[in-house]
Amino acid sequence: MQLYGTARSHFTRKVRLLLDHLGHDYTLVDIGNVADADPEVFSNNPLMSVPVLRDGGVQLIESDHIAAYLVRTYDSADQYKVLTTQIEHLNARAVLNGAMAAEVRLVLAERTGLETRTAAYFEKARRVISNVLDWCEEQPDLFSPDTPTYLDFHFISLWDHANFYELVEGGWPRLQDLARRLSASDLIQRSAILG
Repeated sequence: MQLYGTARSHFTRKVRLLLDHLGHDYTLVDIGNVADADPEVFSNNPLMSVPVLRDGGVQLIESDHIAAYLVRTYDSADQYKVLTTQIEHLNARAVLNGAMAAEVRLVLAERTGLETRTAAYFEKARRVISNVLDWCEEQPDLFSPDTPTYLDFHFISLWDHANFYELVEGGWPRLQDLARRLSASDLIQRSAILG
């Protein structure tokens, strides 16, 4: 099993966390610069995005689709609630994915030389991240750091990525505590962003 992505990608990390928690062996194929514009670098993903999973003859794109495939194929008990239909969790995952997408817009823009501090488009992306964290701060019962689920994997991936790239500044004491509790796990630390 090969997972194409980067060690810093939060979308890739969600899948890595699931694979690590399921105890599956996989190879992370680091694609290098995600600003590259060659689909071959992304395992022929026409979206030129990560992650991409190769499992035998299966090639699958998009982190949540990959997670659903992994659970349907290898975890019929769905121990991490990937296939949940609980409205609150689906909405939380949607807003966390939206914040992650906003982070990608900012990071890729800066990597390709665009000024992100003066354009309204990028200011909106920053505002999305902040709004999502505000929203999550007010809903701490969604998360379960002692028995993490796929929703918690979304959160810690977003949180660590936003902090690594300095896209957020302080605040959110409940989320800081949630991140601290989640990060106490060796399985969570295994995929942490390293300098």
